Amino acid sequence: MAIKERVSLFKRYSDERIHQVEPFRTYYLIMEGTNTEPQYFWHLDRFLAKHRVRNNVKLVFLDRTHTDRGRNTPRQLFTFLREWRKENKDENAIYCMVFDRDSYKAYENPAEAYLAFVRRVKATAVRMIVTSPCFEIWLLLHRERAVAEYIWPDSRNIFLNRRLNSRYTYLSKLVQDVFGFNPKTSVPAEIVEKVDVALAQAGFLTSDVEEMAYEIGENVSAFIKELCFDPRDLR
Repeated sequence: MAIKERVSLFKRYSDERIHQVEPFRTYYLIMEGTNTEPQYFWHLDRFLAKHRVRNNVKLVFLDRTHTDRGRNTPRQLFTFLREWRKENKDENAIYCMVFDRDSYKAYENPAEAYLAFVRRVKATAVRMIVTSPCFEIWLLLHRERAVAEYIWPDSRNIFLNRRLNSRYTYLSKLVQDVFGFNPKTSVPAEIVEKVDVALAQAGFLTSDVEEMAYEIGENVSAFIKELCFDPRDLR
């Protein structure tokens, strides 16, 4: 196993005011995808920093090295992250893995296999950031009225997310049709400018990782809200 770090750091407050906010938090993220998810989170990171809505948070993106790039199943990511946590010895950090429920659709019993893995991870210190069926559902939420106009009317096809050809699954083709880009190859930075739209619509879908075995959903929104939380609002 080999992992390398990419660090993103933004201090929202000047040093003399650090004592007024929560202790500095570090999040380590490892992602199943090598294009869609990393591009989105890098764009989001820059967007939050630009608009000064990050609260003394350090994001560390964990990349598999070249020899490990093909090892991207949820089980392998989980192993990588647990080994990294042991080596890193930062017990106060939050260790997150980003993956799709779709990763289990080739199993004989996809829901059973997915739930077995989720319940195993729940018993550990690893945080799961999950999308069902895949990360494109989170991207789709960035379009106004996406739930009412695209997701609910076509929920069966979206949940199954069958592969259409070598370039597209059902949902990636829908994202292409709605936004004009293929999320499997590139995610434009402009999409994160609509993150508030996505956060508002996320409440119409489940955020429970176990319910995602049978439903369309995501908990990316909960993670982003946590990044943006300002403890001064509680004073």
